[in-house]
Amino acid sequence: MLKRTIRIVAAAAVTATAVFMGASSASARDNPTGYVCYQAHLKGIGWQDWRCDGEMAGTTGRAISIDSIRFHYPASTIEICATAHRSNYGWDSRWACTTPSNRTIQVGDVNTAAPIEAVQVYLDHTTAIMQGDAHVSNIGWISQHPGYEEYAGYGINMLGTTGRGLPLEALWLS
Repeated sequence: MLKRTIRIVAAAAVTATAVFMGASSASARDNPTGYVCYQAHLKGIGWQDWRCDGEMAGTTGRAISIDSIRFHYPASTIEICATAHRSNYGWDSRWACTTPSNRTIQVGDVNTAAPIEAVQVYLDHTTAIMQGDAHVSNIGWISQHPGYEEYAGYGINMLGTTGRGLPLEALWLS
C-alpha cells in the first residue's frame, strides 16, 4: 500500500511539474512522427523537440523569439514549401520546398540576430488544407485579436506580422 501511495504521489508531482513548465509528454519527440511536424529554434535555448498536428512549438509569456523553424511533411506525393520574414531583413529571397527524397525543410537563420516575424507555409495539393496560428510578441495569439485575422492563415498560411518588429514566439499547424 505504501509503495502504491508513493507511486501515485510521484506521478502527481511529475504531472504537476509538466503542467507548470508547459510540457506535454505527447509533444516531446526527437523525430517527426505526425501528419505535419515543425520544430522551433528558440533564441538563447536552441532546438525544441518536434511538435506535430496542432501542438504548440515555441513559448508564450517568456518573450523568447523563434530564430528558425523546420517543417517535416512525410507524404512524398505532397510538397510543402515555406519562407520566413525576418526582423531587419524582410522576406527570404527563396521558398524552401520538400522533395520526394528530402521531407524536411528549414527557414530562418540560427546564426543571425534576426528573429522570425512571420512565416508562410504552402501545401501543393488541392485536398490538403492546413490551419495554424502564431503567438506574436506584445500581441498574443493572432487569431484571437480583431484586425489580425488575415495573419492566421488557412491554405497558404501566413502566420505572424510584418513591418512591426514583433517576433514570433510560438506557432501551431495542423
